[in-house]
Amino acid sequence: MPIDRAAMEIKKAMAYDLIDVIESNTDKKEYSPEEIKALIKAYISGLVQK
Repeated sequence: MPIDRAAMEIKKAMAYDLIDVIESNTDKKEYSPEEIKALIKAYISGLVQK
């Protein structure tokens, strides 16, 4: 099933948002896989609440 252009742009925007969240926390240099998963879940649940 091919992904249309709008869906691809949404996925890219989400990735950039998550990168900004990670880079904005200058106190932390490394994230564990569990922490990355928690960030993604928090991001998604935040989108659902809008």
